[in-house]
This record gives sequence, C-alpha cells and structure tokens, in this order.
Amino acid sequence: MVTFIVLIVAVAIVAFVFYWSGRYGGRAKPGTSLRRGPRSHTTARGRPKVGYDRREDAEARARVLSKRDGAPMSVYQCADCAKWHVGHS
Repeated sequence: MVTFIVLIVAVAIVAFVFYWSGRYGGRAKPGTSLRRGPRSHTTARGRPKVGYDRREDAEARARVLSKRDGAPMSVYQCADCAKWHVGHS
C-alpha cells in the first residue's frame, strides 16, 4: 500500500513539472523547455535562432537589439552550425 502511494506521488510530481515548465517557460514555444534540449536551434519562445555568417553582422544586430530592448546582448559562435548567434549577456 505504501509503495502504491509513493508511486502516485511520484507520477503527480512529474506531471506537475511538465505542466509548470510548459506554462511558465513560455506559451508560444512548442513543447516544454525540458523537451527542447540544450543544443536546440530555437529560442525560448520556440522561434528559430538567426544565424549570421560573419561575426560583424551578428555584432551589428546585437547593438541594435541592445538599444531597442535596453538589455545587453552578446554574440557567440555555435558549436553545431558554426554560425554566429545573438544572445543575452
């Protein structure tokens, strides 16, 4: 009987984690943040990341976004596609 109760509690916790990560991790993205994975080429909102061939192009876009949003942005080279992406600092 105790094993059954522990199993029910564990299932409830896992269900809550998936519900919470999908609801509060961003509604517009497909799936949950747990399903996206660390090497995904999508943003937190589920949109595809923009890749730039040249670092200078990415830095120019980062400056525009920093001015627009008021948040510092940085550029990084992706280990998967070798392109440059813009992200939050």
